[in-house]
Amino acid sequence: MSRTPAPTTSPWARRADSAVHGYGLYASKDIPKGTRIIEYVGDRITKSESDRRDEVRRARQEEGDDGCVYLFTLNKRYDIDGDVSWNTARLINHSCDPNCETEYAKGGIWISALRDIAKGEELNYDYGFDWDNFDEHPCRCGAPTCCGFIVSKDQRWRVRREIARRKAEKKGREFTTKKWKFRPEQNPMAKVRWGDLMQLKARLAGDPKHIRTLAVAESLTSGQIQARIGLISGASTFFHGGITAYSIDAKVNQLGVDRAAAEACNAVSEEIAIQMAKGVAQAMEADVGVATTGYAEPDEAGGVKRPFAHWAITLKGARGRWQVTTGLVKGRNLSRVAMEARVADKVIAALVKAVHPAGRESQA
Repeated sequence: MSRTPAPTTSPWARRADSAVHGYGLYASKDIPKGTRIIEYVGDRITKSESDRRDEVRRARQEEGDDGCVYLFTLNKRYDIDGDVSWNTARLINHSCDPNCETEYAKGGIWISALRDIAKGEELNYDYGFDWDNFDEHPCRCGAPTCCGFIVSKDQRWRVRREIARRKAEKKGREFTTKKWKFRPEQNPMAKVRWGDLMQLKARLAGDPKHIRTLAVAESLTSGQIQARIGLISGASTFFHGGITAYSIDAKVNQLGVDRAAAEACNAVSEEIAIQMAKGVAQAMEADVGVATTGYAEPDEAGGVKRPFAHWAITLKGARGRWQVTTGLVKGRNLSRVAMEARVADKVIAALVKAVHPAGRESQA
């Protein structure tokens, strides 16, 4: 009598409750891009047996049972059915903007890091389902690129088109593909760097016992950093809020910026960005402060030929000292909208690095 194999393990992952669905796997330490994290194992079955098991799954689903799919194509002759207790990788959830991918190596199927993954980040990959019967698999990943269902990236446009057709039909309106092409339903924040946001969440709140809180002060970016952070499910656990302060008076009164210093440079300098970041962190009692200030477009009166922005990140240290990281973003030939978006993306990427446990920040 054969024994049931022990559950597979990985030094890179740990099991925990998932906000997406049931249990999930989380990075137990920082995972470099390309790392093979854990093997997807299970029963090796023929294609005909795979079809039979899928029919059984569908029948159970129609009766109200869990319709999760664990079948993986291994090669031309065999599939892997991962619906076994010893396949720990089966706990990895789907995401429409994943941090992992499946890789065929060493005669098996591996879950590998698609990008650098932060400790505490939930692992996920694109399940790659066809769009047929998409209603059977609703998605709760929360990514801006999500169409609401677990469908492969190259098929999501079909789901959006079908949803638009159903809405038109329900309202008694004519639906044509030609009209739909100009009005595809998609999240306007779909181009946001979702991976950076997921890493940021892990850096700040990945360890429930040591959550670091964040506050944001924005001038040039006009709330875009706050809007991006607000996309994160559970952001309220670490995000205390933000202030958008355009005028010098607002920066002085709300953030404690030195008036003379601000008036000397029209409130655009590295030092002003640092003061804003410290000010918002203190005002909102946060561990980390972030600030942006600059010109989103040329300013002839001020002698500014090209857009540029200063940003600062301040981390509250021991004995009241601040750890400070700063940067400069230039925007040659960028529109106002593109410049604001670039700065917001750059700052969030820098924030991920600045709050890295092993990161180094200058003292100020």
